[in-house]
Amino acid sequence: MRQGAYSGVLESLSGARFLRLLADDTRLRILTLLLRTPDLCVCEFVAVLRLPQYRISRHLGQLRRSGLLTSRREGPFVFYAIAPVARRHPLRSALLRSIPHLAGRAAASGDLGRMRRLMRLEGRGAGDGCAATSAPRLVRGRPILRVLSTT
Repeated sequence: MRQGAYSGVLESLSGARFLRLLADDTRLRILTLLLRTPDLCVCEFVAVLRLPQYRISRHLGQLRRSGLLTSRREGPFVFYAIAPVARRHPLRSALLRSIPHLAGRAAASGDLGRMRRLMRLEGRGAGDGCAATSAPRLVRGRPILRVLSTT
């Protein structure tokens, strides 16, 4: 996992700055997914959250630079996970546990449902690689994003 220069940033964030980092619906949705699935690729976030890649990448970058996420590269794919240090810090850990409630039930429920369908359709288990692109782009003869939007 890539932590490097960002590994000590989480501890140095003030409480107010950390809360501002969490004060965004997209970042809360990203963190909700990562709390349920150990690591996800950018293309999986795009498929599940139904947001453009540039927007997802911008938010992932902010979370990684804060020290809240780690990243690892596998070929052309970058996978993100909650940083272990974030789970060890008492206040940050408590806030992480509350994120699914902060994200809003409707959005979180829809996102988690689409994530489960994506994993099931692509046969991916945790840590098996990118579900959105590692298998054929078609599922039942239809583009994967269309399958996710109709199931």
